[in-house]
Amino acid sequence: MTHDAITLGNLCAKLELQCPQEHANIRISGVATLEEATAGDLCFLSNLKYAAQAEKTAASAIFVKTGTVIHSEAVLIECDDPYLRFALHLRGLEAQFNPRSGQSSSAIIAPEAKIHPTAIISTAAVIEADVEIGPHTYIGVGAKILKGSKIGGHVNIESGVVIGSEGFGFAPDGEGKYHRIPQLGNVVIEDHVSIGANTTVDRAALGSTRIGEGTKIDNLCMIAHNVVIGKHNVIAAQSGVAGSTTIGNHCMIGGQVGIIGHLTLGDNVKIYAQSGVMNDVPSNKTIFGSPALEHRHFLKSFAAFKRQGK
Repeated sequence: MTHDAITLGNLCAKLELQCPQEHANIRISGVATLEEATAGDLCFLSNLKYAAQAEKTAASAIFVKTGTVIHSEAVLIECDDPYLRFALHLRGLEAQFNPRSGQSSSAIIAPEAKIHPTAIISTAAVIEADVEIGPHTYIGVGAKILKGSKIGGHVNIESGVVIGSEGFGFAPDGEGKYHRIPQLGNVVIEDHVSIGANTTVDRAALGSTRIGEGTKIDNLCMIAHNVVIGKHNVIAAQSGVAGSTTIGNHCMIGGQVGIIGHLTLGDNVKIYAQSGVMNDVPSNKTIFGSPALEHRHFLKSFAAFKRQGK
């Protein structure tokens, strides 16, 4: 993928990296994978199992971890975290690749909505009354931000997301019939949150469903009413969190994880993909399986289960 040319020296300076002086004038005009790169491209190498590709690449420069030794014709730019530095470079290029600006004429925006002038509202998005959207926030194609939702600054909400849909609340009577419980709360999304395509975040029955600062949620996730998610978590695709569960800070939740309602998960919890979480989880635990167990206990149990079949 090509972009406006920049010298390697200037590129490194923007990312606070050291560039060998003799290579500072090399022109960088694209980004690519190691396999697909041509002259003028920048790549990264963060896993040494791809070292052979790095040695054969036609790229002009490669971000590598400090101390990496490979034989390549490309200039090696050493850094603490090649993947992160490459990502930061891409962020600087994003406006060239994917220009976004203003409010689409096809968006449906209630007059009462409060939208910061720097926010971007895409084609066919719906913004209802009593919504607040902060600075430099992006609302994707066809996304729906429903009544009362409060969206912070620098938030990225992708296509098809629904924020503030009615929570799943029904009360049974003595005959086994279910009666709808009005969901009168809202959704609060703090700054620097990212929400992937077709994810839904339900409004609270009372109070707020809350997504904390810096949390990243993948595509096709379900966040139920009155869930509170802390800061700087990552939640992978097709995961679901049932109502009134609280998740701490800096947690990592794999794909297709299911978490039942009214639980409390601490900080720095890691949950492997396809786990079913049915109990509270203390901070700093790694769990796996369905029902989910502490990781080492699951592996012992699984080994015993395999032996049963022999």
